[in-house]
Parts: sequence; structure tokens; C-alpha cells
Amino acid sequence: MSIGQKIRIEAKKQNLNFKQLALKAGMPYTSFYSILKCDTQRVSAVSLYKIAKALGISMEYFLDDEAMTAVYKAQPKLEKKKKKAKKKKKSEKICH
Repeated sequence: MSIGQKIRIEAKKQNLNFKQLALKAGMPYTSFYSILKCDTQRVSAVSLYKIAKALGISMEYFLDDEAMTAVYKAQPKLEKKKKKAKKKKKSEKICH
């Protein structure tokens, strides 16, 4: 189940329409509506926090195993870079 679907369910349980919920979350209605319409798992943490707080539920409610897996897969792996020592030529002058 997507984040948008979960928001719809919770809003319906609390008898809130989407404009009321957006106002309660302190978000522009257009931003809120795009989360619902796109029905995506990619929602900013800040937006998710505002919506969860407005609904009185935890952010974890929105994150299922599929979403958590996507978050971990999306993070790039850090590669250790080897530092190459730069040798200065004797002929080079250091300017200050």
C-alpha cells in the first residue's frame, strides 16, 4: 500500500477532507494533493512528518517493508578514495 493510500484511509477515519488535512499539516494544498495524486513512495521526510503529526500517528505507519527497502537501495555506496600524495617539484615556487 502506498503512502497516498494510507493518508486517504487515515483522513477518512478522522473525517477530514484533503484541504482540511493540508491546512492542519501546515502544507500548501497543491503539495499535499500531489502526494496523494502521484501515489508515490517518495515523499520528503519533512512532508511526511507534518502529515503524520496532523493525523496524530507515527511516521513509521507510512513506511512498509517495500518502502524501507527502496530507501536503503537508493542510497549510494560510499567508496573510499585513495589520497595520492602530490610531490612538489623543486623548480616550483610557493607564492604567498
